[in-house]
Amino acid sequence: MLTEAKESTGDTTEFPDSEAHMAFSQEKPSSHASQQTCISPPSPPTAPDGGSRAWLQVLGGFIIYFNTWGLMISFGVFQSYYQNHVLTDYSPSAVSWIGTIQAFFLIEIGVIAGPLYDRGLLRHILATGAILLTLGVMFTIGVCTGIGMGCMFFPGITCISTYFSKKRGIASGIAATGSGVGAIVYPIVLRELIARISFPWAVRTVGFMVLATSLVPLAVMRPLWLPSGGANRHRLFDRTVLPDRVYMFWSLTNVVGWLGLQVPLFYVNVYGEKELGMSQHDAFYLSAILGAGSLPGRIIMALVSDWVGPLWAYPVCMAFAGIVALAWIGVNSLGGLLVVVVLYGFAYGGISSLPPTAIAALTTDMATLGTRIGTSFSFAGIAMLIGPPIGGVIRNSGFKAVFAFSGATVLAGSFLLFGAAFLHRRSL
Repeated sequence: MLTEAKESTGDTTEFPDSEAHMAFSQEKPSSHASQQTCISPPSPPTAPDGGSRAWLQVLGGFIIYFNTWGLMISFGVFQSYYQNHVLTDYSPSAVSWIGTIQAFFLIEIGVIAGPLYDRGLLRHILATGAILLTLGVMFTIGVCTGIGMGCMFFPGITCISTYFSKKRGIASGIAATGSGVGAIVYPIVLRELIARISFPWAVRTVGFMVLATSLVPLAVMRPLWLPSGGANRHRLFDRTVLPDRVYMFWSLTNVVGWLGLQVPLFYVNVYGEKELGMSQHDAFYLSAILGAGSLPGRIIMALVSDWVGPLWAYPVCMAFAGIVALAWIGVNSLGGLLVVVVLYGFAYGGISSLPPTAIAALTTDMATLGTRIGTSFSFAGIAMLIGPPIGGVIRNSGFKAVFAFSGATVLAGSFLLFGAAFLHRRSL
């Protein structure tokens, strides 16, 4: 049995179906009724699809994206700095493991964070994530930052999806623009602070930025409903997903695309330095330009997903990213590089914002959405762990081979995801 979340937010938003919403406060059945009938678990309340409380969740999600994927997309700055100043004796492939481990834990922690959200522990997970991410940025990029990012990311995106139905795509897209803004802000802040106050104090300053901004989602984000009683506690792994062949096929085929998707993000700065002779200072801004390109991609593809459906919009973005990655092979000028960086950022923006809405489209019981998002993302986490290091090994054969690998895997993933969309249409 579920009950409406009673945490006070000072908001008076009315829900469109108050009777359905209050059905979560189910009265205790009489002993006679309990002997005569078997009461099935109630459904979640109707999504308000608007109102101040719902849009506050989007604001909180924007900050979460800013501090998680915004930093993640900016890893090219760290990759370049580590290669040139700290880990000069290590290969690019070895250095990239720092970022891939961070990305891996961001994704894999969803297996735990998703079910914990479904248990009503949103604020607990957000607080844990904010502390771990702050400490990780200040002292140890990798495992600590990845776990902190995951603890914040999964509850945030799940919460937004429960508040919106018809407007779910645009709401998620607006929140996801936070990662694009973060990918602009963080590289510039890091670059300028490293030059002025040294790398250690630069990352400490960024850590304090993360801590301060993370107070916003902690203050405004509340679950639409809370579970009550022990009978409906969700397991850490939802075994009901296994017979769901469309959901499983979508989740597994998504791995193929994500295998090469992150590769350009890791090597774009190094590419500018090694292939086009850019200074390290100027190359740092390539990550910011990529982040700027992702902003319109998130909004435009969110609108498209509300029009044609996220299961169709997502593989379109994936196919476009694959084509741009292959076009990168022919780049031999700064102007050409800027064009492909912006276009890849556009595609990446759509790709990174659409999976939660796509998984929601594959979910009938919204009370398990957090678990299903976390489980699906955990498969993609494996690809994120090994993709960039594979790109680093391939780099020994030149950057053209790196982008050929990226483009081929992303395109293959898009074709498989189109197949998943057709399977879903046939199952309706």
